[in-house]
Amino acid sequence: MAAGDKNINEIIKEVYNGTIYAVKKIVPLEPEVGAPQLIEPPLFVKFGVMIGFTGGIKGELVLQSTDAFFSEIGELMFGMPLSDDMLESFVGELGNMIAGSLATYLADVSIVTDITHPTVLKGDAKLSGFKRALLVEINYQADKKMAVHLLLNQ
Repeated sequence: MAAGDKNINEIIKEVYNGTIYAVKKIVPLEPEVGAPQLIEPPLFVKFGVMIGFTGGIKGELVLQSTDAFFSEIGELMFGMPLSDDMLESFVGELGNMIAGSLATYLADVSIVTDITHPTVLKGDAKLSGFKRALLVEINYQADKKMAVHLLLNQ
């Protein structure tokens, strides 16, 4: 796809729709999806996972939440609580599943892309160097939330 503004906006719309689709498909909880917001760099992440995209889109998908909520998602998916190294491994795999589902969704709308391996972010990560960033907050019951950041480099 060419990189004209109309095409970029269409790509952003499809990435947003595909991300919501992927999160709903993978996370076994009923979400309440917030409206997309543009954010300015830098992005600070205490705990989350980042997966890169190449091809039809260039950028990163960052999922951010608390270790307690990621552990709860892991327990719902695998029947056991997760902590420490197992939790970090799960968060990387959760990111992989969501990014893979997003890549499949995008391929179905003729945006061919590939994903990189997941990078778990923990502590006080500061991300910058992206051109556009979209934030979507996904809320679940009892103040449990996940922030989905789409960092686009085009």
